[in-house]
Amino acid sequence: MRLLAPLVCVGIIIAFTGGCTPSVPKPPPLAKVQGKVNLDGAPMKSGEIEFDAPAQPPKVFKVEDGVFSGEAFTTKNTVRIHMYKEGPPASTDPDKKPMRMEVLPAKYNAQTTLSADVPAAGASDLKFDVTSN
Repeated sequence: MRLLAPLVCVGIIIAFTGGCTPSVPKPPPLAKVQGKVNLDGAPMKSGEIEFDAPAQPPKVFKVEDGVFSGEAFTTKNTVRIHMYKEGPPASTDPDKKPMRMEVLPAKYNAQTTLSADVPAAGASDLKFDVTSN
């Protein structure tokens, strides 16, 4: 009898909390994307392009000689383009490794207005033109 009351309490707690967990939405499927990034009218030598779908981790692809490819979520993605150069090491870095510094204006990355709709069939002709100023 002494064990019955605690068991009933545990059962009630499980019954009330078991159905309260919010369901995590299923992410949209992935589709192949590829395209080109031009910097000041010429293929961007190297950098990164980021496809950021709502409520999903961003997909980041290397840009080499102006070309990128990978898989992004099939939805409207915010697009960010990055190009870096080496800067001075952080004063707190014991290894004195150079920091990566963003070269492109914020309108292409931190304050981007670029986007890409990725259909289920993918997108193979994406093109982004950016300028260094």
